[in-house]
Amino acid sequence: MPKLFIRQKPFFLRRLEKTPPEASWPGRGLPVDCLDQASCFETLRAYGGRLFCLDRHVERLAGSCKGLGRSLPLSKDELKEWVEEGLRESGLRNALLRLTLFWKTPGEGALVVMLREFVSHPSEWYRRGTSLKTAAAKRGNLRAESPEVKAGQYVSGILSVLASARRPSHEMIFLQEAGAVVEGTISNIFVVGGAEFGEGAVELLTPAVYSGILKGVTRDVVIQLARRKGIKVGETLLTRHDVYNARESFITNTSSEVLPVVQVDGRKIGDGRPGPVTRALREEFKKYVYAENSKGPHQRL
Repeated sequence: MPKLFIRQKPFFLRRLEKTPPEASWPGRGLPVDCLDQASCFETLRAYGGRLFCLDRHVERLAGSCKGLGRSLPLSKDELKEWVEEGLRESGLRNALLRLTLFWKTPGEGALVVMLREFVSHPSEWYRRGTSLKTAAAKRGNLRAESPEVKAGQYVSGILSVLASARRPSHEMIFLQEAGAVVEGTISNIFVVGGAEFGEGAVELLTPAVYSGILKGVTRDVVIQLARRKGIKVGETLLTRHDVYNARESFITNTSSEVLPVVQVDGRKIGDGRPGPVTRALREEFKKYVYAENSKGPHQRL
């Protein structure tokens, strides 16, 4: 079983009373009163004892807080230091972390980071590729719910996962009411079009923020790396037809990094194997992680 480590820091904002002490412990669960609170969170990954893109994750967490009418209980620098201390206390080198802010009221709650050993995904996923299906549930109206707030209440994602149990796939992809492709339950999607890699202009397409996506940290890094390699990147509206007829496809998130997709809704993508653009960007991502770790925490290329 993966090792689990939990660190918690209660907070009171706009109050004069003393903040209760924080606590850290190896454990299997959280205090029950966390379950009925509003929350937002970030999932981070540590490579070799160093947190990847911590700055970007903290910035996005601060944005989620604002979207919920809340604020960070610590300064951004203090929060980064607190999370890093938790990683050091845990003794984990390669870890997956969930950093969550829970609120009882706008000024009272708890800051919690849960850490566990990162278990690598099966190598077969990267060698042979994975499959996706479009979810029956549609992504809600942007006026009613902001997808850029990474809130802890994933109702649509849970319903999609339940539906996928009857027709298994690696990930479910949401559509807008109008039918445009948005994102996965926990990932961003990319498709490759244009000329063959190395034979002309390659085009990498991904749903734009205005489509109703959560702007993924890994997504942003991959876009940056693709442009450095001279690949034209388009953030636009994607249809299922665009995905079905893509030369290649892949999804990105914190744990999977760059994961090839070879089938969507039962339709073979390209030649049904991970393509050269996907493989190249996966290698570039690995190099980026290594370079970030070599430079030290919080620094960017």
